[in-house]
Amino acid sequence: MTLNDMKKRKNKLIIGAVACILLMLSDFIWKVSGPSAVSTTLGAFADKKWLDMDMWRFVLSNIVAAIAVPLYYIGFSEMYRLVRERAVSKLEKKFASLFKVGVIAGTASLLFIHTLCVNLPMIMKTIAPYMSVEKAAELTNDIMKLNIVPLVGYFIATDVVLSVAMIILIWKKALPLNRLALMCNPLIAAGIGAILAMLPWPFSLIDTVAEPCGHLLIIVVGLIIVNKDIRRMPKLRKKPKDEEDLPPVINLSDLPDADATII
Repeated sequence: MTLNDMKKRKNKLIIGAVACILLMLSDFIWKVSGPSAVSTTLGAFADKKWLDMDMWRFVLSNIVAAIAVPLYYIGFSEMYRLVRERAVSKLEKKFASLFKVGVIAGTASLLFIHTLCVNLPMIMKTIAPYMSVEKAAELTNDIMKLNIVPLVGYFIATDVVLSVAMIILIWKKALPLNRLALMCNPLIAAGIGAILAMLPWPFSLIDTVAEPCGHLLIIVVGLIIVNKDIRRMPKLRKKPKDEEDLPPVINLSDLPDADATII
């Protein structure tokens, strides 16, 4: 690859990083709560605190996620190309292909899963004035249960597949990074977030953005590798500006003798 190709790759990865930050923002907008907020779950999914949250938060969260997903595809498609180029052995190539599956599933699932999760509180807030809170929560939980199969399937195809592929490729040194980079994936990030959720506010807020932060860390891994590649490339010598427009110097000693006979 040329230096220009490397710079284009870096720009696409930066677009992917922006997408992940937007996804973190979209989750933060609808999940965040104050230090005095108490989660009162009603059944498997519904939460009574949703009724006290403003509707604009859910609407804005969906809009931000919708903007992020196309940018996510640009960044992670380029990350897949980087992974594919680095994969040498048969095992590495298999996990590079697995990474591609995660990218495709991620592009589809991030908007699907996010919209579904954000629509649940919107549904509950809409129907709660016409029935008891318990009945509204029951209907909300039923809607989620009807979507549980694609929800779990997409989660596995996105977070689990991407995480496993990254762990193997880093462990096998296909991606030349320190072993600490093994933590740069959605599963590890989500696990750390779940642990931090048990801490007092505001540390517990980290859990609200942990999963998309794991996707961001994958892009960070790509940017580190690209920057290393750019530094290794030989730098082209540029002529000083004073020399660019000067006429060529003619050395008279290189000319034929004036006395030479011309035939």
